[in-house]
Amino acid sequence: MINITPMIIEEGLIENGTVKERKTVRAIITNEQHEVLLVYSKLFEDYTFPGGGIKENETDIDCLKRELNEEIGAVDLTVYEPLFSIDELRYGVKGSDNVYLQNSTYYRCQIHTFGEQNLQGRELAHGITPIWVSIDKALVQNEKVLPNSLHQTKGLKTVLIRENRILKALKEILK
Repeated sequence: MINITPMIIEEGLIENGTVKERKTVRAIITNEQHEVLLVYSKLFEDYTFPGGGIKENETDIDCLKRELNEEIGAVDLTVYEPLFSIDELRYGVKGSDNVYLQNSTYYRCQIHTFGEQNLQGRELAHGITPIWVSIDKALVQNEKVLPNSLHQTKGLKTVLIRENRILKALKEILK
């Protein structure tokens, strides 16, 4: 597994003494054309890897299966080895002053059967849709929207920085 460095630190972050740890898992799914299956958000107009936060007493694999079912409708899948790991020091996404040390692990996955998405809460509000996209197209779009106000909201500033670092590292591996 490749640890992507340096750690991403949210711009404007003020550490308040208490840093909570948060672990997330995300899926890297590619096809023969070297396209990546990402989720496109209509609200944010960006591309991100499917996945999310690990719940208490949930394994990485269980979390990935749950998140991939919700976000892309994956019914039958295989989770392989982790490819990348990246750390962020950031605010929580709900706008509070809580500071999180978030570790995201990106696993190579293969989807055998797709069903319907089972979007929950924020996923519904963000209007996410799974889409096969070239790495270059995703990078260009994410860079284009990164400066907009939605991506510069407290707790969201690091998301596209993280995703773009992973997309660039994946592009190097696929060469």
